[in-house]
Amino acid sequence: MVSCIFKNMDDEKYMRRAIQLAKKAMGKTCPNPVVGAVIVKDGEIIGEGYHRRAGFPHAEVEAIRSVKDKRKLLGSTMYVTLEPCNHYGRMPPCTLAILNSGIKRVVVAMEDPNPQSSHGTATLREKGIETKIGVLEREARELNEVFITNINKKRPFYALKAAMTLNGLIAVRGGNSQWITGEEARLYVHFLRSNFNAVLVGINTVHMDDSLLTCRLKKRVRQPFRIVLDAFLKISLSSRIFSAYPRKILIVCGEEISDEKQKKVRATGARIIKCKSKNGRIDLHDLSQKLLSLNICSVLVEGGSLVHGSFIKEGLVDKCFLFYGPLLCGSHGGFNAVGCDAPSSLSQALRLRDIKCRMLGEDILVEGKPCSAG
Repeated sequence: MVSCIFKNMDDEKYMRRAIQLAKKAMGKTCPNPVVGAVIVKDGEIIGEGYHRRAGFPHAEVEAIRSVKDKRKLLGSTMYVTLEPCNHYGRMPPCTLAILNSGIKRVVVAMEDPNPQSSHGTATLREKGIETKIGVLEREARELNEVFITNINKKRPFYALKAAMTLNGLIAVRGGNSQWITGEEARLYVHFLRSNFNAVLVGINTVHMDDSLLTCRLKKRVRQPFRIVLDAFLKISLSSRIFSAYPRKILIVCGEEISDEKQKKVRATGARIIKCKSKNGRIDLHDLSQKLLSLNICSVLVEGGSLVHGSFIKEGLVDKCFLFYGPLLCGSHGGFNAVGCDAPSSLSQALRLRDIKCRMLGEDILVEGKPCSAG
């Protein structure tokens, strides 16, 4: 019994290391999951690896390759954050690499939700490999919340971000919002942008804030796509957004926009996505399918008020990042964080779970998931 307890503790210890490795590739592997792997022999880590980006070797293969003396693999244990794939895609199945390596035990954090590549553990078990599933599963699922949403809901993962006063205003009369939060909170927003494939705003936000919407961290990062919902293609060609990385700009408009209008916007280098629309609003479900087809797997929805309201109304919010500055002011004539009709009952309000709160300078960040989210 005692040895069994120690074995479970060791399993969690090495799985935590695998999760640490996987985090190195956050935001870089779309449309693939982030995965980390550790190989252990006689209580010593002899190999490590993680999936760096789509088209690169998977974590299991990277870990096996990292072991210089392949004789050490005989009888070893592999810890991997996601069930090893079991099909031929860009790469051969990881189950084959494991079977050919001499590894005798595989510990998995969570099953693969993708039916195309699942059942890897069953295959390993049939070939005599001891397997164990579910070690730190909750942490592993959180690690791959984007991938799970892409597979199960067949759309991008949407996170709503808002910076507001203590009573919920994202801008005061006239649309002024600079600055509700301080430097530390604004720096954290750039960190968030670096971990998402795209940042999304409405045309009113572009006109009022005239922001670049880029990620301005000092370290080199891959810039997210910048998506503007602009049903009637009213965007000004002098907007600052066009002054940086124009080929990473997606302007979303209705299907009836004239070719002449589209031609002028395309001349900036930006791309136009035409979507279904109704009453001057973009069909967000149609947009979701088009974004996923472009391998845009995660989107940080930065506003404004009407955009936030639309995503909540359509049930398209998977996570919230709510920043509160230490400000309190009148609300008449201002802009609420969620611009849609108030419900008649609080039971209809969007309730968050898995709440995390932290201080960023003088500001408060509340992070949570809707109770309906997976």
